[in-house]
Amino acid sequence: MLKCRKFIASVLTSIMTFSMMATAVFAAVPSDVANTKYEEAAEVLGVLNVMVGDDTGAFRPDDAIIRSEAAKVAVAISGLTEVANVTSGTTKYPDVFNGHWATGFINVATDQKMVVGDTAGTFRPDDKITYAEAVTILVRALGYEPQAQAKGGFPTGYLVTGSDIGLTKGVSGTQNKAVSRGDIARLAYNALTINMMEQTGFGNDVNYEVVEKTLLADKLNVEKIVGQVKAVGNASLDSSSNLNKNQILIEDEIYETGSADVRQVLGFTVDAYINEDGELLLARPSEGKNNSVTVPAENIAEITNTESKKELQYWADLDNDKKPTKEAIHKDATILYNGKAGTAEDFKEIDSGSITLLDTDTNGSHDVVFVNETVNYVVEEVVESSHKIVDKYGQKTLVADPEDETLTFVLVKGTERIEIGDLKEWDVITATISKDGDLVYAEVCNESVKGKISRKSNDTYYIDGKGYKVAKNYPNAVNLEDEGTFYLDVEGKIAAVDSETTVSSNYGYLVDANVSSGMDEYLEIKVFTKDGKTAIYKSGSKVKVNGTSALSPEDAFDAVKGDAEKIVGQLITFELNSSDEIKEINTATVSSTIDEGKFTMNMQEDDVVYNSASGKLVGSSMSVNVAKDTVVFDIPAGKTDSSDFAIRNSDFFVDGDKYNVLVFDVTEDRTANAIIVTNSTGIANEESAIAIVDEISQGRNEDGDDIEHLYAYQNGKKVEFTTVDTGILVKGDKALEQGDVIQIKTNAAGEIENITLLFDISTKDTEAEVEVSDKTTTYYGKVTKKFSTSFNMQVGDGTVHNFAIGDALVYEIDTAKSRNQITAADAGDIQKYDELDPSRVFVRVYNNVVQEIIIIK
Repeated sequence: MLKCRKFIASVLTSIMTFSMMATAVFAAVPSDVANTKYEEAAEVLGVLNVMVGDDTGAFRPDDAIIRSEAAKVAVAISGLTEVANVTSGTTKYPDVFNGHWATGFINVATDQKMVVGDTAGTFRPDDKITYAEAVTILVRALGYEPQAQAKGGFPTGYLVTGSDIGLTKGVSGTQNKAVSRGDIARLAYNALTINMMEQTGFGNDVNYEVVEKTLLADKLNVEKIVGQVKAVGNASLDSSSNLNKNQILIEDEIYETGSADVRQVLGFTVDAYINEDGELLLARPSEGKNNSVTVPAENIAEITNTESKKELQYWADLDNDKKPTKEAIHKDATILYNGKAGTAEDFKEIDSGSITLLDTDTNGSHDVVFVNETVNYVVEEVVESSHKIVDKYGQKTLVADPEDETLTFVLVKGTERIEIGDLKEWDVITATISKDGDLVYAEVCNESVKGKISRKSNDTYYIDGKGYKVAKNYPNAVNLEDEGTFYLDVEGKIAAVDSETTVSSNYGYLVDANVSSGMDEYLEIKVFTKDGKTAIYKSGSKVKVNGTSALSPEDAFDAVKGDAEKIVGQLITFELNSSDEIKEINTATVSSTIDEGKFTMNMQEDDVVYNSASGKLVGSSMSVNVAKDTVVFDIPAGKTDSSDFAIRNSDFFVDGDKYNVLVFDVTEDRTANAIIVTNSTGIANEESAIAIVDEISQGRNEDGDDIEHLYAYQNGKKVEFTTVDTGILVKGDKALEQGDVIQIKTNAAGEIENITLLFDISTKDTEAEVEVSDKTTTYYGKVTKKFSTSFNMQVGDGTVHNFAIGDALVYEIDTAKSRNQITAADAGDIQKYDELDPSRVFVRVYNNVVQEIIIIK
C-alpha cells in the first residue's frame, strides 16, 4: 500500500456515496484513514499531538493499541505532555526499560491514576488493552470515576458512564476484545468536548459536579469554533481582502494561519481549532454544511469558460461512465489558483492536480473554484547553505529561503512538517506553487518499487503484477523490460526511475551448486525458491555474480562459494534470462547498516522474541518489522534436504515465542524483506481459529503427489483445505473423524503442514479441563446456569467456571444425526444441561478470552 498521504483529494467515490457533501482534505490526513469513519478523529488528534501516525505517515487504524500508547493518549489529552517530558527516563516498573519512549507518559498516567500497573507490580507496556479498559482510562481523564464506581465499578460502571456522557458515541467496541487505534481515536475525539466532572465538596461534604469545562478548552487551551471562511490572505468571497498573507477571516474574526493548510478553505463552513495565541491549528469542513466536489485532473472531460457560461464536465467513474457529469459554475465565481486569488483565465484544464467546486449558498451553481495544479520535483541534491532543492530532470530550482518574508514555503512528509535538510536523493516532491511564487505547498513521498516492467496496457505499466501510471513530470519514455527502482509521487504514479541501483527481490535459498564438465561448461544451482518450490537452474557461458559481469561458470562458482571449502546453504538473489538460464546471482553482504541499494544480511541472532502487537521481531542488536509481504524461509538448522524447507509469512510467528533468525534487506522503516528461521516448532499458531472436522477425502495435487482434502467449519463457515502430504490429518494412529476439533498450521500457499488436536470427538462422554499452554486452556463439561451474556460450566466435579460469551463463535455438533452434524449456532443455543436431552459444551480460551464455544449433543 502506498504510505504517502494523497495530497490531492480524489473524492469522486465520496461524491456518489455522500451526495455531494464536502470531502476536501485541509490538513495532513494519513492515507489509511482518509474518507473513513476515523478521518476526523485522526486529523484533529494529530494537530493536537494526542495521536499521530507512525514514521511512514500511516495511522494504522485497525492495529490494536498497546498500554504504553494508551498512557500517551491519556496524558496528552489531559494537557500533561510537558510534565511527561520532564519526568521521562525511568519508571518504577521493572518491565519498562530505562529510556523507553513512553517512560514519562507512564509515570504521569500512573500518578494521575488514569493507567495503573497490575497486581504483580508490572506495567506490561506492549500488552494490548481492551475496549473496557480504554473507556475506563478516558472516563478517569474526564473526572467521572466517582460516577463509574457508583454504577458498579469496572467494567460495567465505566461502560455505562461512558455511554451516558457520550464518550462511546459512534464506537461499537466489545468489552473484553482488544481496542483498535481507530476506535480509541474516536473515543479520545469524543472526550475532547465532553463537560468534565470535578470535586466541589470536601471533608465531610464530598461532592462531585459536572462543570462547564472540557479537555479541549481547559486542558489543551484550544477553542473549537464553527463558521464560514470569508477570506484567506489576499483572496475573499467579495474579491477584496485587507488580510495579511498568513491570516484567515472566519465569520467576523481574524486568526493567524500558522502552519495550517488553508489553500482550499475559502467559502467553506468549517470546524476550526484555535490555540490560546489566536493561531489556527486546523480547519476542516463541517459535516452536512457544505456542497462541494473535487475532480482529479485526469477525470476532467471538458471545461467551458466564457463570459456567459462556466461549466465543468468530468468522469465520475473514468473506466465505466458513458457520459460525463456536468457541474454549473456561476459566471462571476471566485477563482483561486494554487492557494491565491486568481483570474477567470486560471479556470482551465490542468495536467495534474485537481479542481474543487464549492456552492456556498446551495443554489445549484458553484461560486468558488479552487484550481490546484501540481508539479513534481525529484530531489537530486539539497544545498542547505542557499536553501535550494535541485531537481534531477532540470526543472527550475526550488528555493526555500526562511529569511524571505514574502515567501510561504510548507514542506510536509506524511503528517509532519519537515525541513529541506530532511530531504534525501530520489525523494519526490509534489507541489502547488502560486503564480507569483510566494506560496509553495509541497508534499514529499519516498515510496519506491523495485522490479521490471513486465506488461503495458494503455497508459498503465505493470511491475510484479501491479499497475502504475507515469507522472507528467517524468521526461523519459517507460518501456517494457525496463528494470530498476521506480520512485512514486503522492498519487502513486511513477515520477522517477533509477536503473542502476536495482536489488533483486527474487530470493532463493541456495541448496547446492556445481560446474558441469564436458563440451559445454555451465554452472548449475539447486534453489529452494520463495514460491516454496525446489528448482534446478543452469547458466549460459557467462554469469554475473555480485556485480561482476561475464564470469565463466567456474569463476562464478568460486565467487558464490567464497572462502568456504564447499557450497554452503545460504540466501541468494538471482535472475534468469528469457531462456530460464541463470544470468545473475548475488550473495549477501553482512552489515548492520541499512543500505537499500545492496543485498544485505543485517542481523543474525538467536532467541529474538516476536511481539504481535507491534509486528516486530525484537532482538538485542535490532528490532525489525515483519510485514505481510516479508518472505520467510523456514530452514531447520542442520537440514540440507529441501523437502524439509517451507515458505512462511508473517502469520507464522507466534506472540512471545523465540526464534533463531537471519534477517535480510531491512528498509529504513526497519521492515525486513526476507528472513530465515532455523528453529521452527512446526506446531499450529495458538491465535488461529479452531477447525471442526466434517469430512476428509483423498486426492492428488498438480505435481501428481498424493494429498488429502479437509472439509471443516472455521470462523463460522464451511471451508476447504488441502495438505502438503498424506498422514497429517491423524490423531495418533487413527485418521481424524467428523467432530474432531483441531488447529491447523499452513504454509504460504495455504496448505496444511501440521495440526494440533484440541478435542477428540470419540471422548465426548469424558469431561476434561486441558491447559494446552500458558495462553490456551480448553474446557469440556456441563452448563449449570445460563445468563444473558455468560454461562456457568462445571467440568466433572470440579470448580464452576463462568464464561463471558462476548464475540465468541458458537457451533453445534449433533452426533445423533446421520447428516449435517455440524452447524453454526449462536449464544441462544447454549442451554443448561438436561439429563433428558444431554449436551455438553466445549470452550476454548486464549489470552483469558473465550474464542469458540461448541455445543456437543
